[in-house]
Amino acid sequence: MSISFISFLVLFFLSRNLEHNFLLSLIMKWPSLKDAASLFRHISLNAEQYQRIIRISNTPLVHFIRYGDKDNNLEKICFKTNPNAKVQLSLKVNGRWESWLYVDKSTIKNAGRGVFAARIFEVDDPVGTFMGRKLSKEDLENKTHSEYALSNIDPCDHKGNQMHWYFFGHLMNHGNYTVANINVEPNLASFCTKRVLEDMEFLLDYKRPIFCKKCHEHRKVFGMKKRKRVKTKISVEGAIGKCRQCKSSKSKLVARECKKCGKKLCLDCYDKLQTSV
Repeated sequence: MSISFISFLVLFFLSRNLEHNFLLSLIMKWPSLKDAASLFRHISLNAEQYQRIIRISNTPLVHFIRYGDKDNNLEKICFKTNPNAKVQLSLKVNGRWESWLYVDKSTIKNAGRGVFAARIFEVDDPVGTFMGRKLSKEDLENKTHSEYALSNIDPCDHKGNQMHWYFFGHLMNHGNYTVANINVEPNLASFCTKRVLEDMEFLLDYKRPIFCKKCHEHRKVFGMKKRKRVKTKISVEGAIGKCRQCKSSKSKLVARECKKCGKKLCLDCYDKLQTSV
């Protein structure tokens, strides 16, 4: 990176007054990010700054993160003018541009769009990080967030409109443990749990909480004790049983069971509940 280019960036930051201290440190830090794991670790640690800056198309991030239109020879595009494009994400890692992910029609019927691999990913390879605005306690308690929200992060604004593509985390479709190939860590960085070939769709087990319709318990909610339905626990992989949701007479693979009454939920019913928010 030339001195004149760095000088231009410094003047750009100061003139725009756009978190220039963070961006200056980012420009100096990025060349030392030798692999994707260190890149996404850096992004996760600075998620709030990134989620604001990435939505502005003319920041220096364009030198490291690129969005291209797959239907138009990967011509550079921005979210504001092409929110529904067949977009591909490329990252500059260790000085080289790498095709990373792209969005296309999902392989799941009626699921809309999905996220696909633009390269081969091995087990434990980093894929991205989930980004968006941070939800307040009131948002979480009153459920005033979009269906795309994960943990306490919502990629949509208060009106439910998506704010950016980010790293496509919110566009990934659900898949139970038998087909899921990606997992999201507590810091919201995502990693492969299986080998994913180029053009394969990423499927994420949403693991949204499911509650027993019958059983109740008293538990603390934001510091106050309230009577709530019992949260089901995740069943052991491979466990079978009769589902009380679809009332099947045959034993099936189960995904959840009530901690109190032991009622089980089969994978089919689990998938429907995960995608019916």
